[in-house]
Amino acid sequence: MWKIFITYDDKSKCTLTGKHKDIPLRLALEYNRLYANSSLCTSAKYQRYPKKNYPEMNLMDKIEELELLEVE
Repeated sequence: MWKIFITYDDKSKCTLTGKHKDIPLRLALEYNRLYANSSLCTSAKYQRYPKKNYPEMNLMDKIEELELLEVE
């Protein structure tokens, strides 16, 4: 399971949740385009669960990681 936490400059928040083991690259790119690719977005964090095993990371860092894994 994973979640994406997005915060906007007016203090509103959006949480996206998935039941996949890890987020697929296609979905990460789509969510980034739809929800986080805006000047109003102040942060977009990705968290895989359980929290104790996976540190929270920036969504763009996760996308870069997934792109590297896809190339290999």
